[in-house]
Amino acid sequence: MFSLVTLLVHLFLSLPSAWLVQASGFTTYRQLVEGANNDYNVAYQPLDRSDTLFVNVQILPNGSDHTCLWNDFTAMCNNHAGKNISVIPRMRYGKADGSITPEPDDANIIISDLNDWIGVLNSTSSIINIPIVQAGVLGQYGEWHHGPFCKDAGASSSSASLALKQKIVDGLLSTGVAQVALRNPRDHHVLAPNITAVTIHDDCIMAQGANGNDSGTFVEGDGQSWAYWKSYTQNVARINGGFGGEGCEDDPTNHNRYNWTDWATVCSTGSNGLITYINNMQISYLNCVKRRD
Repeated sequence: MFSLVTLLVHLFLSLPSAWLVQASGFTTYRQLVEGANNDYNVAYQPLDRSDTLFVNVQILPNGSDHTCLWNDFTAMCNNHAGKNISVIPRMRYGKADGSITPEPDDANIIISDLNDWIGVLNSTSSIINIPIVQAGVLGQYGEWHHGPFCKDAGASSSSASLALKQKIVDGLLSTGVAQVALRNPRDHHVLAPNITAVTIHDDCIMAQGANGNDSGTFVEGDGQSWAYWKSYTQNVARINGGFGGEGCEDDPTNHNRYNWTDWATVCSTGSNGLITYINNMQISYLNCVKRRD
């Protein structure tokens, strides 16, 4: 994993003074894992060149009582409150060793966990600013892919999957947080096309450079090309705001893989530079750059 601070330093030190980048924040990554010792991440830690925490809240997929982890998240919010810090959380499933799993195949377990999470957000949103909550819950990494209820996206989803996805969106909206972010533009188009409080997050930004499909974030489907879904996302970002995510490198066998250590390109104002992508896609926040090999 590349250092976000290193990326940030190279990016902004390279900017010509006449250039202004679309107002974007760089988030500091944290993870709370059920069954692990989260004391370090719960305690207040100064944020390096950032005023926002991106937090994965990882629960066990066995339908157990998650009170200890909910308490950790609440304590983390309390410890960072009053310091002009915001939190962007995502609840997902995984193991106590930190590895991830998809959601359970029992919708009743998921709904029970979701309701608990909604309650936690209701209580913590009065403690600290939560501008966006990523929908999470379903799929590997909570990113709505490769799980029992997210085998496909958008109109191609099964009726059971769509019903559960809608329940997640509606439930998170009920918490009063400013926005809910969905991982896939096709799901956004089906579930919340006209709701400005629902936006999109992209966890494969620039995977093949500024002109790629971001490792399938923008993928052909529901009768439309991948370019259509990229344009759709751009429009959501322009109207709704709150679009963001994290950069990553595509599979090393992909010849179009973006080289995040080529600082001359990454920091350039050219067509394949991060600055251009931020401006074109109106990105609001960026997490760390994540290697996939």
